[in-house]
Amino acid sequence: MLRILTFAAIALLILLRLARTRFGARLLGIPQRVLEIVFLVALLLAGVLAVLFEQWILLAVVVVLLVLSLIEELRRRKDRSARAGTGRSSQHPRSR
Repeated sequence: MLRILTFAAIALLILLRLARTRFGARLLGIPQRVLEIVFLVALLLAGVLAVLFEQWILLAVVVVLLVLSLIEELRRRKDRSARAGTGRSSQHPRSR
């Protein structure tokens, strides 16, 4: 039973990861920032439960998803600061 719950938690985390894209936010009608917060809370809860119930596969998935989220956030901040420094509103110039 615990194994089934572990795989269900992994599937839910992956679905939440996919839902926090622009398309997912638009499809669900929820702001993307809210989906990001829900995803991080779900990761935290899943990580705590994985440690408590000694589900190391779930813990590994949580760590991987957390690292990917951290990398994405660092890239977003780097892009924002680069755009603010150059004064452009878009990183890619328009071509006709």
